[in-house]
Amino acid sequence: MFSRVDRYPGITACRRASLSVAGSLLAMAGTAQAGEVVEPVVAPDNAAKAEGEASTPGDVIVNGSRYRINTLNSRLPDVRDAPQSISIIPKEVIEQQSASTLRDVLRNVSGISMAAGEGGGGPAGDNLTLRGFGARNDIFVDGIRDFASYARDTFNVEQVEVVKGPASAQTGRGSTGGYINLFSKQPENRSFSAGTLGIGAPTFVRATGDLNLAGSDLGIGGGTAFRFNTMVQKSDTPGRDYVENKRFGLAPSLAVGLGSSTRAILSYTYLRQDNVPDYGIPFVPDTNVPLADYANQPAPVDYDNYYGLLDRDYEKLKSNIVTFALEQDIGSALRVANTTRYGHATRDSIYSAPRFASTTSTDITAQFQSRDTVDTVLLNQSNLFAKFGTGGLEHDLIAGLEISREKSRNQLRTATAPTVTDLFDPDPTRPYDGVITDTPGGIVRARADTVAAYLFDTIEFSEALLFSGGVRYEHYKSEFEGAPPAEPLGRTDKNLTWRAGVTVKPVRHLSLYAGAGTSVNPSIENMTQTTPTAAVVALKPERSRTFEVGAKYDGFDGKLLLTGALFRTDKFNARTPGLAGEAATVLEGKQRVDGVEFGLTGRLNRDWNVIAAYTYLDSEVRESNTPSEIGNRLANVPNHSGSVWTTYKLPFGVEVGSGVRYVGMRYTNVANIRRIDSYWVGDATIAYDVSKQVTLRLNGFNLTDKRYIDQVGGGHFVPGPGRSVLATISFRR
Repeated sequence: MFSRVDRYPGITACRRASLSVAGSLLAMAGTAQAGEVVEPVVAPDNAAKAEGEASTPGDVIVNGSRYRINTLNSRLPDVRDAPQSISIIPKEVIEQQSASTLRDVLRNVSGISMAAGEGGGGPAGDNLTLRGFGARNDIFVDGIRDFASYARDTFNVEQVEVVKGPASAQTGRGSTGGYINLFSKQPENRSFSAGTLGIGAPTFVRATGDLNLAGSDLGIGGGTAFRFNTMVQKSDTPGRDYVENKRFGLAPSLAVGLGSSTRAILSYTYLRQDNVPDYGIPFVPDTNVPLADYANQPAPVDYDNYYGLLDRDYEKLKSNIVTFALEQDIGSALRVANTTRYGHATRDSIYSAPRFASTTSTDITAQFQSRDTVDTVLLNQSNLFAKFGTGGLEHDLIAGLEISREKSRNQLRTATAPTVTDLFDPDPTRPYDGVITDTPGGIVRARADTVAAYLFDTIEFSEALLFSGGVRYEHYKSEFEGAPPAEPLGRTDKNLTWRAGVTVKPVRHLSLYAGAGTSVNPSIENMTQTTPTAAVVALKPERSRTFEVGAKYDGFDGKLLLTGALFRTDKFNARTPGLAGEAATVLEGKQRVDGVEFGLTGRLNRDWNVIAAYTYLDSEVRESNTPSEIGNRLANVPNHSGSVWTTYKLPFGVEVGSGVRYVGMRYTNVANIRRIDSYWVGDATIAYDVSKQVTLRLNGFNLTDKRYIDQVGGGHFVPGPGRSVLATISFRR
């Protein structure tokens, strides 16, 4: 049978049954053995819930009835026993917060900060740093890399997992600071329907639908289920003039053989966006004379100001993901699985990057930034899952093979420069009579062919001692062809990465662990999102290594998970400019991030849920061929970041909740010249269950209307959203 929400090997059925729901959702239970019937995992005060009965919205719980096809995260042990930090945001929290994008969800995870686009990359993509290192390409959907540049919606997301620390052994290239995995909603072996309608101010309208039909409701036998999710949204960005977002998505999926020894699922996800893009507000250059007092600081303007050009700027995005997965049980302790994925994403966007027109004025020019891209991926992943014993040791072993081809194409364009506008009183409506032209022969292409084999094992020496580890060998051939007259570039890398750790449980509810892992960053890993030079492509991959120790305590009768970790990540051959007589770029730099993390997730009592996190990051450029950088902090890495979200159930079906998040001071680059101030933002919610099927919810975001810098770029920044409210009615049956 499909594994359920419990996807991780390395924990026995009896221990699994003792987990609380909050603990199992946010700390996840183990993968079921082939053919094994797993009882619903519930908290003691919800033990009366029947299999298949939907949980009450607002509860941070899962009743264990949801089937889940195994993905690469099955290479991890139970999150309580995993020798690394893992944060999980379930759909219950996503619903409480009315989070509609991946960025919204990730605000619950400390150690993450957002970046703005550069060089036409634009802010549309989910561009972020994780534990101090860029993670733009470390986003996965159901365990498969989703490298295209676009903003991901939550309408078809069951939960989001953030696995921290170098993870190339688990995911392949990249993942220096960790990776983010979105679990899609999949067909369930029960029929239900659900939906939401949200209306907010400033302008916000969003509707979602979720229909699941199983067995006889489809007019066929049991074991077959069909699920259809859809979404439509139109919204403005609070506190930003003119910025607008339009989205439409649909996601049908069909599963057969649920509950049998052979299962298959076919799914498709489509997301379309038509937006008025936002490149934010400029920093003041240190050469500008009229604003010399604000050199290398944010321009002293209203954060509502919009410097785009409405006659020229637009953003049209489409994403298509088709997945077919097949699983087969072979006896009671062996399972094979194969997944094939095709992804196709397009992006046609033109942005105006605000830049000072001269050193002697406050005129702003709308610098032309363009992306006309097609990104595709074709991947096949085969896994063998085995449970067996050797000499008194229990093994959960996974062996796999992955083959993929990723392709990216970007058509370069040029445009006639528009008229300038005033910094303090911009006019986005001024006419644009210029000409936009495709650059003749100006097509940039990148291709990456990957063949990888991996082996992971969780060895249980006893209930008090476990070892988890694995290796991945990856053959990565990449090619890059820039616009003429640039010569085609390419290289082949053969990488062996590993991850290992030991977990000790001195008492039943306490896990102490020590772990380590490695990662690699090849030169063309970003495809056409960046333009690598010949000197960069000629280099071997950058390599990183992390050591981490930590503790996890499953308290309050298993209803609350407390975690703490201490870690160090070293990139010991970072790219840096070459010295005289060397190549233009060499691998002679060193970077380090030391950190401490704390987390708390689950229930303090039957009515009080909480999810909280705090991260301290001490980042440093340890060696560089640019002497002024040595000792500086890494770009876009705050020392302190944290968040708290809590809800409490009152009598008569009323739920109240609130949360705050904090991001400390950051710099925009390793030169540490432009400083971004810290900020606090507070949100709140109140909900009322009209009936068992209908809930009314009111959310308030950024209640104090704090004006702050959210996404940072080199020459500009994008302010965070201002105050807004959203009323939602949701139904389920």
